[in-house]
Amino acid sequence: MKKLFVIILLLILGGCSNGNKIEEKDTSKNETIIKEEKELKFVVAPQYEGKTSDLIELGKKLTKEHPELGSKGNMAIYFTGAVSDGRAALMLVNKTDVDIKKDLEFSLSWSYDGKTIFENQKISYTIKDSGELPSYTTTLILLPLNSEQLEIVDSMSDPSKMTLSMSDVKSVE
Repeated sequence: MKKLFVIILLLILGGCSNGNKIEEKDTSKNETIIKEEKELKFVVAPQYEGKTSDLIELGKKLTKEHPELGSKGNMAIYFTGAVSDGRAALMLVNKTDVDIKKDLEFSLSWSYDGKTIFENQKISYTIKDSGELPSYTTTLILLPLNSEQLEIVDSMSDPSKMTLSMSDVKSVE
């Protein structure tokens, strides 16, 4: 009888210790792995590397202060609020996993308070002039404005009234 009692006790204790091991395995399976999003960096064309200007400083500042620009897996474009020598400074954001090493073309539509600035305007981003755009980087592009467009841009005061979009993005051989 004693032997039977000892065997049953060992089985019970053995069952308890196995339960603890299972519980430990379960808790390790439930650990959450948090992936840190890549840091967004500002880049300039090779001919401007090491140089500084108000626009380059603005690009660096906006990229640092607004890492939320763009959305993962997409390219986006934003108006920086700056105009220099009759050219609007727009920020091009590459949050794709692809380094842009070929020239790009895309269409740009931009309006403010119902007034059109650009409508499906073809824009060329050339590597020769603007440099490569690696994954998770931003850069500035400058678009010339005529007097009518400049007047609309200068009148902007409420960002909620502005629409800006890019479409038909394609690489050019």
